[in-house]
Amino acid sequence: MPDSKRRAQNPVSIAAAPLNRLVGKRYYDLSSTIEVMRQLYQASAADGFELQNLAEWDARTPPRDEGERRYAAWQASEKHTVDELADTLRETGLPILSVHANRDVGICLSSDQPQDIDRGKTLIRESLSLAESLGAGVCVFHLWDTWKERFDPSLLRAVIAETAPQYPGVKAAIENVPTHLQGYTPLELVRKFEWITLDLRWAALYDELDGFGTLVDRIANVHLSGQLAGDRWTVSTRWFRGGQRTFEFRDALDIIQAEWHYLGPLTVEIYGQPQDTWQGLVAAMVNLRHGTS
Repeated sequence: MPDSKRRAQNPVSIAAAPLNRLVGKRYYDLSSTIEVMRQLYQASAADGFELQNLAEWDARTPPRDEGERRYAAWQASEKHTVDELADTLRETGLPILSVHANRDVGICLSSDQPQDIDRGKTLIRESLSLAESLGAGVCVFHLWDTWKERFDPSLLRAVIAETAPQYPGVKAAIENVPTHLQGYTPLELVRKFEWITLDLRWAALYDELDGFGTLVDRIANVHLSGQLAGDRWTVSTRWFRGGQRTFEFRDALDIIQAEWHYLGPLTVEIYGQPQDTWQGLVAAMVNLRHGTS
């Protein structure tokens, strides 16, 4: 590969939440998640993991994000406090490179009710604390309600500006999730924050990947969302508006690594049922780590 296209050797992690599909367990089964993580790490398939602070584990209230669908899962799930999660994960010795905050954060902060906003602030503090306890350098946030047409971006900025400095070792990275806020796109919202998580499927949906090139110094994490085809990664066109723009992993990585010189973590998010065996997943992850995906 020519020098101009040589890829950086970024840390590669796997989002933990979907991994239980590989062993036929529910996504909220923490012990199964840890066992799959351990096996993948022992197989040198990843440098670490992104742990999602699942709302299903929170005994205080059921999930609001996709609440109707997830209510039964919340009822069935074992409950774990943030401190218990931190203790359990530290005991495994597995490297946690990032924590994905409870996805109810944005729904709460976009509410008109003061008690919901207070709840959102609490969830932010808890996830930042969890990341700090696990030595994770990044905490990922869905900071707004993706379906709400009216909310105050300045409130979101104020909450992060007040809370994030209390956890100086953790980058509070706002993900470019979809929005229905009039006059804004995800790129226009995330550029208002110090740290960003770039999710490729959302960048493709809004045809905004090129716009993130000028923000590369503020990108703390990149989500590579796709499906397995043998031992290679593909990106399903069903995520993209009218099929106007799609990204293969290697094409996106040529942009992010070779052109932008991004050096931070790459986090693989597996969507859909894996189409191949465990060996296929391990091979695909090893290829990604070695720059041959």
